[in-house]
Amino acid sequence: MGNIVNKGLKLWILPDEDMIRVLNQNMGNARFVWNRILSNYNELYELFRSHGYPLKPNIRNFNAILKMLKQEYSFLREGESTIQQQVFRDLAKSFNRFFNGISNYPKLKSKRNPKQSFRIQKNGNNIRISNRRIRLAKLG
Repeated sequence: MGNIVNKGLKLWILPDEDMIRVLNQNMGNARFVWNRILSNYNELYELFRSHGYPLKPNIRNFNAILKMLKQEYSFLREGESTIQQQVFRDLAKSFNRFFNGISNYPKLKSKRNPKQSFRIQKNGNNIRISNRRIRLAKLG
């Protein structure tokens, strides 16, 4: 049986001023979603624990929190949705690593951290490459 290889790309892009604004907005949305889901989960965990029910961190719980955040904060609907979905998947993976003793408890993300990034999942036709240009849905 053959090996399975996952591939990813790291690209150097030269964005114009509008693209920089859009990228910064999406990085801010990703950071905001991470921090809010983490703080909301911590509050829910304490509430459930005080009543004797452990609340496990999982994608279903985080997705429900994300839906509530999108209803409360309209600017999250303007950004790319797969970025926000990837954030809660990464947070769930971070919790799994913590509970398996591999890493520390997930921390809040800071705007001052020099490494600001986000990840996009490929769904259908949301990422297109043509004529040395990359077209990302909702990002341009």
